[in-house]
Amino acid sequence: MNHALEGARQTMTDRQILGMTFVIMLAMGVLSAALGPALDDLAEQTGSSLDMLGAIFTASFGGTMLAQASGGPLNDRFGQRPVMLAGVVLGAVGALGIVLSQTLWLTLASAVIFGMGFGALDVSSNVLIAEVFAARSVPILNLLHVFFGVGSVIGPGIASVTISLWDTALPSLWVGMAVILLPLFGILRLKAGPVRAKGELAPVDVFSYRAPLLWALGVLMMLYVAIEAGLGAWTKTYADRSTSLSEEAAALLTSGFWFALTIGRVAGAVWGGRFQAFTVLGASLVGMLAGAVVLLVGHGNIALTVLAVLIIGVWAGPPFPTAIAIATRLFRSGPGKATGMVVSLASLGAAIFPWLQGVVLEQGGTGAYAVFIGGLTLAMVVLYAEIRRRMAKVPA
Repeated sequence: MNHALEGARQTMTDRQILGMTFVIMLAMGVLSAALGPALDDLAEQTGSSLDMLGAIFTASFGGTMLAQASGGPLNDRFGQRPVMLAGVVLGAVGALGIVLSQTLWLTLASAVIFGMGFGALDVSSNVLIAEVFAARSVPILNLLHVFFGVGSVIGPGIASVTISLWDTALPSLWVGMAVILLPLFGILRLKAGPVRAKGELAPVDVFSYRAPLLWALGVLMMLYVAIEAGLGAWTKTYADRSTSLSEEAAALLTSGFWFALTIGRVAGAVWGGRFQAFTVLGASLVGMLAGAVVLLVGHGNIALTVLAVLIIGVWAGPPFPTAIAIATRLFRSGPGKATGMVVSLASLGAAIFPWLQGVVLEQGGTGAYAVFIGGLTLAMVVLYAEIRRRMAKVPA
């Protein structure tokens, strides 16, 4: 597929760009999802308690949020290549620091650096694909995020194997570091300058940081990522403490969550070509709420806990890429800024809520944790209903 592009002319075809971003998302998924199963090892390595080490998520997503907020405008002005190059370097260096650190403060500092790399790659990859495939952004962005899910399955899977073999999950982070360096050659083939879709979608509105829809989408994604990142981080611990699952099986359940999320994004790629973006988004949020109800009702039951995690995972697939597609469609004059705004607010949720979930799990127990997850999903559905009520006339 050939698209007319404004600005810098890249030396890569659309398929090559898509393949490069697939690898980037794969690496990001491996590193992010492997972090949860490695928490016990990192706590022992740094001499920290598990709830104190939970601040690693706050540090990581704090760095992500900073990079996303600044990376959006930088993408609009300078293009994707320099931002993506910085993302690869920062991501690899930060992950290396996390693995080698012997102190909590250095681990947290490395997590900030890792988060900055993650944020730069995240916003740049999404903007690049949303622009190159502007007319089909909902299904293609969902397909792109399938590879994040694939990496998120691989990471805990590797961790489960290495826990069984060597009683440590840290080798899974080394694998992620190797994968994140693979796209460097492709990124270097992108010429400097922003990629813009030409004449495919007319703007609904000029970009403004004060736009109510932009803030509403950002807050909605803040709650969404709170659940996605929180379950990815704490499913192993929750299942291990609330059921009779072994540590290895609980780690595999984390992998199962990310696998289910990946299946959901495959479904989102199909649904995105058949239904309006807001329809896909709303159905997914209701599905997540249903899974949270099963988690609460099935507390302590192995079968229902596994079922609930998988239900939430499947329906958690489409919301994030679909929201990005909505943002880039509505704000054609500033797709990078719009994407940066939405994903940075999402990262604010990821910086706060996984840490808070760890505190709830440690101080309130597994029952309180299940209630907390239910409250977050209910809040998302209520916010979505309010968005649709107020902005029903805005096409998506």
